[in-house]
Amino acid sequence: MSTERTDPREYDVIVVGYGPTGMVLAPLLAQAGHRVAVLERFAGLYNLPRAATFDDETQRIMQKLGLGDAIAAGTRPVFTYDWTNGTGDLLDRHIFAESGISGWPEFNMVYQPWLEDQLDALGRSLPGIDILHEHRVTGLVQHDDHVSLSVETPDGPKTINAEYVVGSDGGNSTIRELLGIESDDYGFREPWLVCDFRLTHPMQGLPQALQLGDPAGPVSIFSIDDEHQRFAFMLDGANEFDELTEADVWHKVARWLTPEDAEPLRIATYTFRSRSAQQWRVGRVLLAGDAAHEMPPFLGQGMCSGIRDANNLAWKLDLVLSGRAAPSILDTYQQERAPHVEKITRKAIEMGRLQTIRDPELARARDEWMLRALATSGAPAAYAFPGYDDGFFSAESCDHGTGVLFPQGFVTGIDQAPHRLDDLFGTGFHLVTTDAGVLGDEHLAAAARGGLDVFVLTSRDDAARSRALLAEEPGVHVLTDADGRYLRWFEANGCSAALVRPDSYVFGTTRDADGLTAVLAELAELSSLTVG
Repeated sequence: MSTERTDPREYDVIVVGYGPTGMVLAPLLAQAGHRVAVLERFAGLYNLPRAATFDDETQRIMQKLGLGDAIAAGTRPVFTYDWTNGTGDLLDRHIFAESGISGWPEFNMVYQPWLEDQLDALGRSLPGIDILHEHRVTGLVQHDDHVSLSVETPDGPKTINAEYVVGSDGGNSTIRELLGIESDDYGFREPWLVCDFRLTHPMQGLPQALQLGDPAGPVSIFSIDDEHQRFAFMLDGANEFDELTEADVWHKVARWLTPEDAEPLRIATYTFRSRSAQQWRVGRVLLAGDAAHEMPPFLGQGMCSGIRDANNLAWKLDLVLSGRAAPSILDTYQQERAPHVEKITRKAIEMGRLQTIRDPELARARDEWMLRALATSGAPAAYAFPGYDDGFFSAESCDHGTGVLFPQGFVTGIDQAPHRLDDLFGTGFHLVTTDAGVLGDEHLAAAARGGLDVFVLTSRDDAARSRALLAEEPGVHVLTDADGRYLRWFEANGCSAALVRPDSYVFGTTRDADGLTAVLAELAELSSLTVG
């Protein structure tokens, strides 16, 4: 839909670019009550696969949007991710849990056009969003209280205004170019041929998730779902793609597929890059997703990182737009996200360099080292994604727990029905404890003033006592920790209470009542949330 507005700041936020990052950011803002325009230069959705994987944190964000079960129904969880050499020897195997820290399978395959259809339908269902296709941004002017974008539209040039603009318009970002922002390059740049196929009949024995480190030609293989299969082949040079014929492509996949098995959906060359914009915020304009950072795909984290950007940025923009925090909180966006992305990018580069060794002698030495390591240690766990080292967090916390992703498990209430905990949270900050005794009257009053819900998670044995203790307290929810996940987390981190941010990262932890008073006061000092 499209509407005409008379306010010179027609929108609270304009999101430029309608890929997964923008498709998540726009509804998060609209669900918080803000007016959002999405400007997309193309006439419709891209409708071809690019990303193929996402993790449990990304699925948790889909849950936050109200799409958890719907997205889960259309994805394929993968529990092993193998790395082999050219002769098929297993060099490494990454094991993924059926339920990760966010309460969903840790590694999932998804057909991106299907995922974007679900997100697009959600965006179009929300009254606060205008999705404007064939709107190409050509200019940008920042004012004291808003941003003006010059836009080419099917009806001619227009100026569209908003308090803030987020450029999520891809690696060749127009917004980044208009801001004159340079990028830091991490030194990984390789051309790959990416081949996506639609299977014409059920296939048995195709690799689910495989990195083939063959010095004669590294290959990545993923079964996206029962109908879609991806192969990616490292090229010897960027111009090799220009010389490839369809017969060459079928020759490359002949070990796994024939023309009777599948039809090509997309054959394209990509240059896998590793770079990050030097600035993610200039005044009222911010960058997100590939516009802010690009990484090679060996950890499957490109799309996930953009969606994390959206989740981090949405609640901070909400606080600023609603007058509950100063605009300076937006500086913590890059402060948190850029180091997080850099760590993941460097790990992806490390993995990519191992797979893409082309010298046979060096590849043989790699094989010997990795085979020894595998024989010594057995199959390792999946890579543990980092938390945040600095940003919008408490300095008065316990030594552990702050800045990490808070777990999600199942809880039961009086109805005894199991619920994922996030489904019971509101959209703001929330206070979680496994010890009702840490909550004094002053803490409950502070939480009520700040609109913070309080969740007391207990064992089955302690549930009745805690409910009796807190029965008359408004905004306090006593729940049973169904599988002990929360009790284990608090014990491992040496704390009894955690103040959790809207993006599910821990603002601060505490061991006792005095510490809780300090953490709540710190949140009040950093924002206009009246919790002190």
